Amino acid sequence: MLKIPLCALLSVFLLLLSLPLLSNADEPGGSDLTQNARDNATEEAVEQTAEPVSPAPRKAGKSGLGITPFPVIYYTPETSLAMGGGVVFTYRDKDQPAESRPDNLQIMFAYTLNNQFFLNLAPEKYFNEQRGKFFMNIGYLNWPTSFFGIGNASGIDPEEIEEFEETYTDETFMLQPWLTHEVMADLSLGLTLDWKNSNVSDVEPDSILDQGVLTGSEGGIRSGIGPVMTWDTRDNLFSPSRGSWHKAWAWIYRDWMGSDLAYDYYALDLRHYQPMRIDSVLALQGFVALTSGDVPFNEYPTPLMRGLYENVFTDNNMVTIRAEYRFPIKGRWGGAVFGAVGDAFPDATTLEEIDPKIAGGGGLRFALNKKEKINVRLDIGVSRYGVFPYIMLQEAF
Repeated sequence: MLKIPLCALLSVFLLLLSLPLLSNADEPGGSDLTQNARDNATEEAVEQTAEPVSPAPRKAGKSGLGITPFPVIYYTPETSLAMGGGVVFTYRDKDQPAESRPDNLQIMFAYTLNNQFFLNLAPEKYFNEQRGKFFMNIGYLNWPTSFFGIGNASGIDPEEIEEFEETYTDETFMLQPWLTHEVMADLSLGLTLDWKNSNVSDVEPDSILDQGVLTGSEGGIRSGIGPVMTWDTRDNLFSPSRGSWHKAWAWIYRDWMGSDLAYDYYALDLRHYQPMRIDSVLALQGFVALTSGDVPFNEYPTPLMRGLYENVFTDNNMVTIRAEYRFPIKGRWGGAVFGAVGDAFPDATTLEEIDPKIAGGGGLRFALNKKEKINVRLDIGVSRYGVFPYIMLQEAF
């Protein structure tokens, strides 16, 4: 894993602070931020599973068309420094209220110092007086990454983690539509599809992946469909100070869907934001992912925790509980302290095999746009496995 000196990380953070504001104060925000666009770069860049952050458009002209280019700069332990860019196209009918969310298309790409690349197209369409929404992720990634085995215990030493590491490249084309419609205030129901065509290459000779014994180690097509339900009472899409956002969905992969493997994926994401004194916020999240069947080795859930290297702890099921206290410092500056406990485990019918992993840390926030609460954050996550820095746009959840 390529390491970046602290001074270089601070330079990236300062560069982000110097960027022009991504939102026009007269316009509302664009699409929602959902968990994992890759805490796993395609799944919080599909958070962050999977709508990317869209900066609000410039003020539309007579045509109702807005165009907003934006830079992409971030750092995570799994990617090292990533740089790229994108553009958001937005459109409103002339008779559409200014407060309504515009139809939009986001195009985004990034390349990392770990030679990873992704390209994402995300069209979003509202209908039936904005009670219905169609959103889609269309993506391609060429992603050199690591496999550490399945079911590692919490007692593993950092040195052992490096010994277990096997490198490979995941090349994937992805199509992921989400169709939802409001059925009552704040509650929406719908359907979602997950289609991936994956190729696994550049595996290490004589490694476990090279032996071909792991499900999915030869790549192939994964195609699944299932229901989705959302409950959203947040007061802000980018950095809520009150309300809740709950989402439950499932993907059922079967051969009649064109899938090479038959397995199930169920997820429940519960978030709540509680206002505290002096404009502070306590953010809480519980995330559960359950799988069964012939799950590909690179689709196993992993705990969503800053302070753990991604995919070191993976298994059939995963649970994570996160808390973050966000507070103002002065002007556009803010801070946060956070903690998390979670685990990946094989059997969802018993708690006996859960082996909790713990991580925590803190960081700084700078408001690129105070009205829309669009922040850039510098976080330091700490666990017994090491110290991990993160520089990202938007909150972790």
